[in-house]
Amino acid sequence: MPFRSWARRTVAAMSAIVGALCVVPFPLLLGQSMPAQAALPDNVAQTPRPPAPGESPALDSARAAMGAALTISIYTYGPGPAVFEKFGHIAIGIADARTGEDVAYNWGMFDFDQPNFLGRFLTGDTRYWMAGYRTFEFNTAYQAQDRTIRKQVLNLTPVQRGALYDLVAWNASEQNRYYRYDYYNNNCSTRVRDALDWVLRGALRPALDSTTGYRSWRGETARITAQNLPVYAGIQVALGRGADRHLTRWEEAFLPEYLAEYLAAVPVEGVTLVQQDTVLYRAQGAPLDDHAPNRIMPALALGLALGVALFVLARVAPAVVTVTGVVWYAVGGVLGAALLLAGTITKHGPYMGNNLNLMALSPLLLFAAALWPWRGATDRRGRAARALALLTAGIALVGLVLMHVPGIWQQSMMVYMVVVPVHAALALIATRAARDSGATT
Repeated sequence: MPFRSWARRTVAAMSAIVGALCVVPFPLLLGQSMPAQAALPDNVAQTPRPPAPGESPALDSARAAMGAALTISIYTYGPGPAVFEKFGHIAIGIADARTGEDVAYNWGMFDFDQPNFLGRFLTGDTRYWMAGYRTFEFNTAYQAQDRTIRKQVLNLTPVQRGALYDLVAWNASEQNRYYRYDYYNNNCSTRVRDALDWVLRGALRPALDSTTGYRSWRGETARITAQNLPVYAGIQVALGRGADRHLTRWEEAFLPEYLAEYLAAVPVEGVTLVQQDTVLYRAQGAPLDDHAPNRIMPALALGLALGVALFVLARVAPAVVTVTGVVWYAVGGVLGAALLLAGTITKHGPYMGNNLNLMALSPLLLFAAALWPWRGATDRRGRAARALALLTAGIALVGLVLMHVPGIWQQSMMVYMVVVPVHAALALIATRAARDSGATT
């Protein structure tokens, strides 16, 4: 095949890949069929939940009789060793003095082996469910993992205790136990929060509807994953502008530790919700950091080191720079396509959409990867390769400026500190290659 024809077909193929990534949902890319529109969702409750307290006097009378024998507690568990355990866990404990039953109900159940788990995870349609376990056995398992266990006995009326039991029993049934998991808006902790708000007839949310002024989804996730560098870096790349807004205490309750803190400290309609607060077990390991680490300067040092190394190698080992440039642009382009998809056609949009990182990592880099080997050529391919190198570096610099503009800013400076120096170095390398070969840009 002639060289010109091969290059033209390569660019066409890359264009087709980018186009497909922009319009084809993740399940199709994974070989999974999309569910029929008429199909009944398998991650939502199938029957109406019971009436809230105050809606039925007769039901409340029965609930009061039942609730007199119930003790409602919140069990909060500290971080565990696995990445998905770092955020902690929480459960509602219901002890019945009449039957001797003591069950901890939690909304954190999932299965990596469930059908299409990866497709659901990528599109934000992960299927979680609620289940109850004997409280003693449940706590023993968490203590064996060296995870702090905090027990808070709630100050609820008998009617409220009976109503909460009704809600939990309804939720635990097979047809109502499944739900669509969301990292920040619909997880094990927010489910407990919402159950308490329901039994308090909506009084909990106004009590927590104020901001601490500094916590954000990005900041809290970075704080918790700080010791796992690949996850930490991935979070910085993936989260968009929506993840940087200041959260209310209600929203901060996506983390069990904050929900437990606010239940103990914030009165609801003048009443303190927690009447007894006990640490049943305290972890022996080091606690998580109180704040997310600032890694902007280390990221800048890494970016500058990579950029300088590439610029030097361009003279002594151009083949290495060719391979490195292709890999750099290709990886950046794939990440950009994934970011574009995640923020537009998946349910991750509220915190992965409007992502300024797309100006540093975009699908356009896939074209740059395809043409990079011809950066010094004097023909159309060479001019296109150099133009793309300059264009992608220029767009990244514009993004770096926008990161500081009020109303547009995004706290993912670490990404730009690594990417911009490398983009700039590759653009300079391409320009010098054109000069050395006598080509024009």
